[in-house]
Amino acid sequence: MRVLTALAIGLALAVGMARPLGAHTKHRAAPADAPKIHRVEKVAEGVYCIFGQGGNIGLIVTAKHAVLIDDQFERLVPGLLEAVKTVTDKPIKYLVNTHGHPDHVGGNVVLEKQVTAIIAHTNVRRRMVAEQAKLDPAKRGGLPELALGAEDSKERARLNIHLDDTEIHLLHMGPGHTDGDVIVGIPSVLAMHMGDLFFLGMLPYIDVEGGGSFDGLASQIASVAAWLPDAARIIPGHGPICGKKELVRYRDFLQAVQAHVKANPGKDAAALAGSFDGAAWPEWKPTPAFVTWESLFSAAMGKGPGRVVRP
Repeated sequence: MRVLTALAIGLALAVGMARPLGAHTKHRAAPADAPKIHRVEKVAEGVYCIFGQGGNIGLIVTAKHAVLIDDQFERLVPGLLEAVKTVTDKPIKYLVNTHGHPDHVGGNVVLEKQVTAIIAHTNVRRRMVAEQAKLDPAKRGGLPELALGAEDSKERARLNIHLDDTEIHLLHMGPGHTDGDVIVGIPSVLAMHMGDLFFLGMLPYIDVEGGGSFDGLASQIASVAAWLPDAARIIPGHGPICGKKELVRYRDFLQAVQAHVKANPGKDAAALAGSFDGAAWPEWKPTPAFVTWESLFSAAMGKGPGRVVRP
């Protein structure tokens, strides 16, 4: 659990949280006095973003049901459900995990009792099973029941969900942030949740140890930017709701990082970071305890974990 623990701490520091993720307990209810920190913003008709502590949560409301996309941390689930109720009283049928990091799946262990199924990429389930095997059985839970794709993350995968009057597309395009990323699209209203393939406001984290790839991420963002309609609305994994203009800008940023690495083959990550014009890209800021310019360039070179490693 060392990598996941370090990740939880890093994400907590990055978004100003008070404490890292604790152990999951399948049969323990989330605390009733969980902080009420969630804020709901409408993205499109029937689609909402719920901001809190950790990755952004998506909420899709269909004719008879609701679908959640990610769920942050276990201790925040009561507040999350209160936020959902401000939008709809319809039952949550599916929970989709965009990937397996703690700030996106921490609430699974509570929500699994309330949803028909948890859906994620095969590699998300595989990694969660491996990590939970180290825990006491009473502390396990929240595993995806429906998994799409193959363990070879280079194989693309797609799942279309037809729920009431709404069609939802789940798309895995290859290794990027991790080896199990899924983009969730709602084509009828031109809305999508991109998970941590898209960071806005902070430098992106490439979880190299979790099968991520900087070049893969850059390729995916370029691909999505090429076919995304101009009017589309995007929920990033971290940051404010945005549109195609911001995604194109993100594509250009990632390509600038790639070009800087290619143009300076003899420099190490520290030298690359020091010579890169970060001021030209103010939308992406380093977080000293999590992702710095140096750790980003180490990932871009394929020589580091993509995050600050503490001794």
